[in-house]
Amino acid sequence: MWPTLIKIGPVPLHTYGLMIAIGFLAAVYFIRRDASKAGINPEILTDAAFWVLLLGLTGTRLLYIAMYPDQFSWRNPMEWFAIWKGGLVFHGALPPAIACVLYMIHKHKLKTWVVADVVSPYIPLGHALGRLGCFLNGCCYGTRTDLPWAIPFPRIPADPSQTPVGSPAFLDHYYGEGLPRDALWSYPVHPTQLYSVLALLTISFLLLLAKNRWKPFTGFTFPLYLMSYGAYRFFVEFVRGDHNPRHLGGRFTDQQLMCVIMVVAGIVLWVVLSRREKRLSPKSAHSISPLT
Repeated sequence: MWPTLIKIGPVPLHTYGLMIAIGFLAAVYFIRRDASKAGINPEILTDAAFWVLLLGLTGTRLLYIAMYPDQFSWRNPMEWFAIWKGGLVFHGALPPAIACVLYMIHKHKLKTWVVADVVSPYIPLGHALGRLGCFLNGCCYGTRTDLPWAIPFPRIPADPSQTPVGSPAFLDHYYGEGLPRDALWSYPVHPTQLYSVLALLTISFLLLLAKNRWKPFTGFTFPLYLMSYGAYRFFVEFVRGDHNPRHLGGRFTDQQLMCVIMVVAGIVLWVVLSRREKRLSPKSAHSISPLT
């Protein structure tokens, strides 16, 4: 865990925000490269990316506030904007980001599903680097486990004589799970952030591989992304330990319900786009005329 990279005078450089920025820039770089290959002006997608980042972060923060209203107060409004401490829900980024991209597509008269095939494989790439920031920040941690790769998170500050004020997993165990008062580490937990990094990089790789070697129809990468990420996130939620709100008798989290919507939307969109491709494809030139 390394929440602060360096301090420049009184101003800290937070690793969480840095990794989000690196993920964004990496995704934009590859999107620009592929846009040129697809005959799309990369500057258009670069401009769109800036607004996607701004609106996406706003959406993730607003959804987090809606899910955890008890953590915020009008008495301390600056906490509402402190995204460098964590507190973002990825699902909140998708609606405003999609709306922004659709607006830019309409404005510049681009082909919607060609743009989707350029952009979709790099959404999980940027997300993976952001999840690495979660690991360094200590948020989005997993449940307790004895598996060999389990990871404990440190007490911050490390002095047992001082009240701990940092490290979300440690604080959770310190106040809620009987961790000894002089402990320096949390109980070992699933490194769910690293699970996500691995899964998202795999999704990005597979989308690119399918785009280059399969490509069943134009735009297929977006519904495939919705289905693959939704399915992965649904199952990893079972080992998340950061107390996401639960429903249906405590069985499923908010995020799992959103993932079900993502998977269903991906399936429906896949069917619609594949049928659209068949409908628009030219008829066979070898059809036999009845007048022979």
